[in-house]
Amino acid sequence: MVAMHREESFVIIELGSYMTKAMQDVTDVNKLPTVSIRSRAGIIKHEEATEGIPAVSNDNQTPVELKDASTSIDSATRELVEVPQADESKTETGLTSDSEQDSNGPNYVFGSALEDADANTIDSTVEIMTNGFVNDWDVLSAFLRHIVTKELGIRISDNTSAFLFSIPVQWPKSDMENLAQIAFEDINAPTIMIMEQPLLAAYGNGGVTGIVIDMGHDTTTVTPVVDSAVQNSSIAQTAVSGAAVTTRLRELLQADTKTREQFDDASVPLAFAVALKESGLCAIQLPGSDAADSSERQSFEFGGKSYTVSKDVLARAPDILVQPTQASALVLTALVRQAVLGCDTDKRAALWENIHIVGGSTQFSGLRERLQFELENTVLPASNIFALSQTRDMRFHTLPEYFVGWRGHAHWAAFLGACLVAKVALADARHFVSRAEYNDSGPSIIHTKSF
Repeated sequence: MVAMHREESFVIIELGSYMTKAMQDVTDVNKLPTVSIRSRAGIIKHEEATEGIPAVSNDNQTPVELKDASTSIDSATRELVEVPQADESKTETGLTSDSEQDSNGPNYVFGSALEDADANTIDSTVEIMTNGFVNDWDVLSAFLRHIVTKELGIRISDNTSAFLFSIPVQWPKSDMENLAQIAFEDINAPTIMIMEQPLLAAYGNGGVTGIVIDMGHDTTTVTPVVDSAVQNSSIAQTAVSGAAVTTRLRELLQADTKTREQFDDASVPLAFAVALKESGLCAIQLPGSDAADSSERQSFEFGGKSYTVSKDVLARAPDILVQPTQASALVLTALVRQAVLGCDTDKRAALWENIHIVGGSTQFSGLRERLQFELENTVLPASNIFALSQTRDMRFHTLPEYFVGWRGHAHWAAFLGACLVAKVALADARHFVSRAEYNDSGPSIIHTKSF
């Protein structure tokens, strides 16, 4: 008989290319995630690994055996990430204890410890995920162990928490199986669920059908969801996202003489562009609105010093999310239209009436208004001509107002959706995969359960 778990022990982990969020206890869904950590690892130099640097290793555990060649990494990265050797000193569950360290395998450091570490002690830093895909599963395993043990304070050796993993929609089945293997074998999870972020975002906004536009760090993904089912064959994606805005902003700042002259080497640092982008000063304008005069300046504090930047630059940089400057990149409205037209004709009207905008790069002021303007002036006229399911109305949805704790965090709708699903699904054996089922059937069992 499968043991049931209490809501205070439920764990949500949302994997992202730039940030990973987590929390334990979904009793009160008005609480925001307690962990928000950069999805990046530092590999400590071998001679420094035993000198008291806060690190997380693979703890003598047998590494995850990748199921598919597509999960391998390039040879340059593999040289930096040694495969740890198995050790015979196991607990009764077959896992190593929480305190054991692997003297042969690599030692990793994450989060604030990585930011504060002496650069001379770090051999290299690696991105755990790129464009939504895992670069190295051994590093991800260590990262998840860090989140579970250090950030959430859960002992792996006697882990009794049920887990819901929120993953990017692009993952193939083999990647889900690798994650299931890590969950059961490396963090000793008793039960797990794996769900795709666009579906959870729709749930968070109170819907089961709609177009989910997820603007992340590496990619912008447009995903149709119909009656709680992700339409994988109709997903549209572009590389124009948060990282592209940072690059564009830095280029514009560098091209502005007055801004450039404020730096000692006449070069705008990347950190300055990132901080400016995240300051809330950048905003997307509607076509025809009064454009900022290039001579108008905006003050900005960075590194204890005051700078001024062009207001015109602050408006032009995020505009590429809607109107890319690269000729080869599709405009956002074209991606949305492509995704909708890939779905059944009788479902298209419902998709247009339920548009969800999520992801960290949707926090720019004016984005929703600009996207609505562009859609109404491109898609609606086309639908009248070609009778594309007679689209007549478009509605944008956001988090329900009664989730007062989430006000101002609509871009985190997928995490709220995960909390709502966890309260129901992690308490029902029809939806989660148990350790006993995993032991009987292997990682592929993850594809037989859903919510």
